[in-house]
Amino acid sequence: MGRVDFDDESLWPLLLVGYVGSPSPEQQEEYQARLSACLRRGEKYVSIIDMRSFTGIPPAQRQRMAQFLREHESLFRQVGLGTCLLITSPVIRLVVSVIFHLKPMPAPYYVAPSMAAALDWVLGQLEAAGLTEEAARIRRHSERLVYGRTG
Repeated sequence: MGRVDFDDESLWPLLLVGYVGSPSPEQQEEYQARLSACLRRGEKYVSIIDMRSFTGIPPAQRQRMAQFLREHESLFRQVGLGTCLLITSPVIRLVVSVIFHLKPMPAPYYVAPSMAAALDWVLGQLEAAGLTEEAARIRRHSERLVYGRTG
């Protein structure tokens, strides 16, 4: 069994999500509901989805994720500055590529090999969008993020 961990959004506009094991369909739906709420805020944001401990999800859940991306494509384009997927497993990289084959990401994305690389990318996305104060605040917490938990 698995779970999906969410941060407390104290670093908003950075949303941190951690996948552990193989989340249940209910946990996946909860993730999608939380993500939908973030999208509906109408505020520009970036996310890091930590998948280092993720073991996969069944095809039905992958299809549901592709459907979710289709349903929310407009909102992703409006407010999503980018999604960084922190993936170290070749198998999980394959799973993600299958999802993106079913439905390409509607906003920029990057697959990072480490939390440090993930932070560099999302900070660059924030700065490019003019959110320099937010990026500086997140940078001050970067040591905790690199060496601590994401969710």
